[in-house]
Amino acid sequence: MIRVQVKEQEEVAPDYFRLVLEVGDLDFEGQPGQFVKLKAWEGKDPLLPRPFSIHDLASPFLEILYQRRGVGTRALSRLRSGETLELEGPLGRPFPKPEKDPVWLVAGGVGVAPFLFYLKELQKAGLKTRLFYGARSRKDLLRLESFKSWTSLHLATEDGSLGRKGLVTDLLQEELSREEPALVLACGPRGMLKALTQWAKDKSFEVYLALETLMACGRGLCLGCVVPRRKGGYLKVCLEGPAVLAQEVAL
Repeated sequence: MIRVQVKEQEEVAPDYFRLVLEVGDLDFEGQPGQFVKLKAWEGKDPLLPRPFSIHDLASPFLEILYQRRGVGTRALSRLRSGETLELEGPLGRPFPKPEKDPVWLVAGGVGVAPFLFYLKELQKAGLKTRLFYGARSRKDLLRLESFKSWTSLHLATEDGSLGRKGLVTDLLQEELSREEPALVLACGPRGMLKALTQWAKDKSFEVYLALETLMACGRGLCLGCVVPRRKGGYLKVCLEGPAVLAQEVAL
């Protein structure tokens, strides 16, 4: 791991943070879909660094969007400009690089984190995109203005405070009656991803799931991040993911 400096720390919504790190001197060359591991505390409690997807990357700055939930993220949220932390990465495989459009992205809550970087790359490739974004309430929908700059937004909240009332998967199904995408990629809560594994079974287009699991080594050695394959055996999320075909995994 290497030590990097915090450029900025912003609380974008209650308990949600945007962390900007200076990585220009490292020749950091991450791609959309990859992740990094961060350690913002001294000692061995907690023992392991925490994995975070790359929210955005524009040299010399790397951005992380995360939710404050446990010991590790609470320590991370206390960092201020000029302080340092340890970083390892980039790790994992990049998101797919489609040749056809439209590309539909489906996000639940903070699962939207890796999609800003990806949307920018898709736009550079001249591909049309849509972002289907759902959360419990409007306060859990993050950085909407930033996403509006790069794609068409379709919103859903469980309490109806913004966008359609209900689940983002319902909104996705509704739009599918009007248009069929070339590719779908989803990131969010396990329940949402599990529903999409069933939804994807009879689809003619590819459906990818960006999986979030416990990570230890991040290099496929410890087997701490494995998920069952549908046809037997296990898939190493840190090496073969995070994005995998929905038809390949059993959630």
